[in-house]
Amino acid sequence: MMHYHRNNYLEALKENPLFKDVSITGLQELQFHGKRKTWTKRICFIDSSKTKNNFYIIINGRLKVYFFNPDKDRKITLFILTKHDVFDLYELFDWCHHKVYYETLDDTEVFSIPTSFLKQWMQNHITFYKNALQYSMIKMKGLEDYVTSSNLDSTSTRLAKLLVHYTNETSLKLELINGLPHKELAQLIGTTRTVLNRNIQQFKEEGIIEIKNKNIKILNMPLLMDRIKE
Repeated sequence: MMHYHRNNYLEALKENPLFKDVSITGLQELQFHGKRKTWTKRICFIDSSKTKNNFYIIINGRLKVYFFNPDKDRKITLFILTKHDVFDLYELFDWCHHKVYYETLDDTEVFSIPTSFLKQWMQNHITFYKNALQYSMIKMKGLEDYVTSSNLDSTSTRLAKLLVHYTNETSLKLELINGLPHKELAQLIGTTRTVLNRNIQQFKEEGIIEIKNKNIKILNMPLLMDRIKE
């Protein structure tokens, strides 16, 4: 994991698509008001003063956003956030309150900016506002696809879609979710670990994937795509 020195967070902001076209002066203002924070793996917190009062830009690591139903003891992972992702736009835009949990999947490094300052700052930097809205729409579209698939697709199809979604089209390597425990993958497609394991075993027997040290390798992309078409 690459760690940024405080003075180098300007470069991290420049690399982030949300801040493209923002002036150097504007980025320097963010750098001055922001702070570096690190969270160890498996730190969990609910939306609270952490997200009400601060806006986070992920520099390194992975963090999942999930909903938990205590009555059924079930978790549903809504998003996996990684480098360049941000949270919480709900608070930044004063949208309705939402009760979700956050949990680090790796040791995670973030850049924290006071939400009150960022609200004032973005009034003078309309490009960030536009980029943030576009980012929100992309996330909402992903959530829409997730809800639709959860209600209409079989577990096998949902698993196939998950694998295709996170596979690099050029290298055909699984990214972002590789190495995650099966219970985490199950929560990503709204099922149980037992049901997921049964479908993974079926994919292995059909020669679609292989698994070594929790890492999934796609062996036959055409067969995997056929699973989606089914």
